[in-house]
Amino acid sequence: MDSLASSRVPARPREPSSLWRQVWRHRAEYLFISPFFVIFAVFWAYPLGWALALSFQRWSGFGEPRWIGLDNYAAMLREDIFTGALVNTLEFTAILIPTGVLLGLFFAVLLNIRTLVARGVFRTIYFVPFITSSIIIGMVFKMLLDDSYGWINAVLRSVGLEPVSWLRTPLPAKLSVVLLVLWQGTGYNTVIMLGGLQGIAREIYEAAEIDGASPYRIFWRITLPLMRPVLLFVTLVGTIGVLNMFNQPFILTKGGPDAATTTLTFRLYEVGFMTTRYGDAAALGFVIGALVILVAIIQLRVLREWRQ
Repeated sequence: MDSLASSRVPARPREPSSLWRQVWRHRAEYLFISPFFVIFAVFWAYPLGWALALSFQRWSGFGEPRWIGLDNYAAMLREDIFTGALVNTLEFTAILIPTGVLLGLFFAVLLNIRTLVARGVFRTIYFVPFITSSIIIGMVFKMLLDDSYGWINAVLRSVGLEPVSWLRTPLPAKLSVVLLVLWQGTGYNTVIMLGGLQGIAREIYEAAEIDGASPYRIFWRITLPLMRPVLLFVTLVGTIGVLNMFNQPFILTKGGPDAATTTLTFRLYEVGFMTTRYGDAAALGFVIGALVILVAIIQLRVLREWRQ
């Protein structure tokens, strides 16, 4: 009987897990920070998930999307224009990142000279292009490089040289985009690296000078090793920016001539907004994101080994 009575005793309800107990205990605090999570879910998580699903569908903006699996990715990889855009993007990255980092370091070292007059003025001059609208800068460069009335060709004619079709010939068009990006972005690299240089203790340089080290050896043995974290940051930020470059080729050349300046992001614009192939555009967007992550990981590994 005792065993029968004991078997009829209702089971105790399971206690909630410790995680939910903690959440319920701090429900007021979570309520105050909930707007962030709501905004994050509505404007980032949901659009990202929707775009990922769209990359496996065919949709022109009207009607119901049609599931086609990996066909968008396969068709994109078969397109010659996608291959050309990928090559152009990697070429711009290979040219702009080393050049931009070296120029930024060079100007930062110059601005860090204590005897330089009007250092603040020069810092402002170098940084102003970065905070200026890229649309305005692109329009100014387009006027300067115009075949008929551009100042650059006017200078070439004045010294007896043939004018160059800067924006209508593939190689000069690429060079024009490179010059525009360098002119606009070098100031940012300069300011960041100048902050890194000024963060190095002056006592380290004084000790090296007392030991008789030359300025050349001080730069290579002290300045450059201590600047490695800053160089890593500038390189990663610059790489992400170049892999997503759109404004400069769009304003100067509209991706031409003959798709010579078409980047991956510009191709995404063409596919998504000019041909309304939203599924293909979503697939291309995820390919660009994967490429950015891959290049960033490679750079991190290489620069991390350089730091050791």
